[in-house]
Order: sequence, then structure tokens, then C-alpha cells
Amino acid sequence: MQSAVLLSEERDAFERDGYFVRRGALSSQEVAHYLRVVDKLAEAQSDASKVTSTIPNDTSLAFKFSESVEIRNAIALTDELLPLLDYPGAFPLMAQLLGWNIQLSTSHVFVRLPTPREGATFKAIDWHADGPNPRPLRIATGNGEIEPRLYAKIGYFLTDLSKPDKGNLRVVPGSHLNANKPPVDSNGEPKGAIQVLTEPGDAVFFENRTWHAVGPNYSDEPRKNIYLGYCYRWVKPIDYVVQSAELLSKANPVQRQLLGEVTDALSFYLPTRYPDDVPLKSEF
Repeated sequence: MQSAVLLSEERDAFERDGYFVRRGALSSQEVAHYLRVVDKLAEAQSDASKVTSTIPNDTSLAFKFSESVEIRNAIALTDELLPLLDYPGAFPLMAQLLGWNIQLSTSHVFVRLPTPREGATFKAIDWHADGPNPRPLRIATGNGEIEPRLYAKIGYFLTDLSKPDKGNLRVVPGSHLNANKPPVDSNGEPKGAIQVLTEPGDAVFFENRTWHAVGPNYSDEPRKNIYLGYCYRWVKPIDYVVQSAELLSKANPVQRQLLGEVTDALSFYLPTRYPDDVPLKSEF
């Protein structure tokens, strides 16, 4: 596959809105593969029991879960996620946004079950901007205060979220440009909040300062997705300290950079002194 190129309208949306969607980042075959990966991880992490699929010729694993599943540092649990780490259909866009001195900050797998209609304001995860907390340095601008961008995520959505209220990611466009919590409307929701509508295989890019939430899933099917977050190498990752030697041994050079492998701690701050630690640099 040819490496993806960031479109000018995508960069503009990322700077203006704090997010954008790359449609069809994963092929249908890749969606099916990563659905199987998610199901296997979820089965191992829950008291899931296998059920018969109702989809003809379905080769994926189908499970009935007693509760939603959330798995952090998922890449440490299966090397089947390694190809997604530097996946040429999406990762190059992240490197073009943040630059080459980056690494993995989080690998996060979700299975969100259908939920009862508990009210329009119910959310699986309420409105927030991603950490760290307490909030870091604030920078004064002509329009108030702003926080620095520290990391961003790619959300690979594997199930149909083309209609609202299916556990969609919700965002407040432009909220990354103000350090304060967005004002709310009469319903207590942030003003301007939207639900991001995606088809299986779409990838959503959004950064840590963008206010977001997970809405209710009023559909009949679980929502399944994978988040891979990337931070500057001088920022500590969210869900691991070091990755295992076994995982690193299976990784290619760029993947080893993204997994945090270094020859010297100073490399995080002075990467050009240690070019072997940052093979991604030669690609830009």
C-alpha cells in the first residue's frame, strides 16, 4: 500500500476543529481482521461466552459480553496490532501532523455494548479533554489562554456508526483553541457539540486538547474500535513505561521507535545525536 498523504483540507480541519476523518482508511478485509483481534482481546479480558453468528458466512468471532470492555496497552497483549502502529493508510498523516520525533502514547481497545435509553444526556464517558491533569502550562493569546498540543490519537472505527446514538465519538469542534471548558447549552451539553458519523474502516484523528465524549449506544450492536495515540518522545506515554523485549524483537525499526526503544535517555530530547533511534526522520 502506498503511504497516505495529508490533504490540505485535513490539516486545516485539524488546526481549526481539532479533528478530522480519513474515510476508508482500512479496507473491508482489514476491518474484518481487526474485528477478530478486538474480539479475541475482549474474550480474554471478560467473561464473554461465544454465541452463534447470525451473519451468513461470517468468519469473525462473535461474543455476547456481560459488560463493555476497555483494554489499555493492548499492543502489549497481541502483536497482531503491530501492523496498525505504522499502518501506511493512516499513520503517515499523524507523522505529518506531529513530526518525526514521536512515539506511541496509548493503544486502547473498546467494545461498547448497547445501552438502555437512560436519557439524552447519558454518556459512557463524559465530556473531557485528555490529560495530563492538573492541566499543563497555559499560553496567553489574543483570544485568551491556550494549552500546548502534546499528543493526538487515531481512532479506527470497526463497526457502523453512520447514524447518531450508536456509541459515536462526540467532539466540540474548535474547543482545543481555548484552555477553558466549553460553555454549555440549556441541556447541559457543550455548545456546538457534534456526533462523528463513521463507516467501518474510517479513521478519526483528534488531539488531546479537543473536548470529546462517548455517547450512548442505542443500537442493537456493540461498538468496536481501536485507538492508537502518539505523543512527542519527550512526553511520557499514558499506559506503559517500557514495552517487552519480545514485542520489540518482532517490530521493524520505525515500530521500535514508536514503541519507545532508545539507546540513550538523552535521545528523547536530542534525537539528532542518536539517528538510529529515530528512523522515522529519514522518511520526511
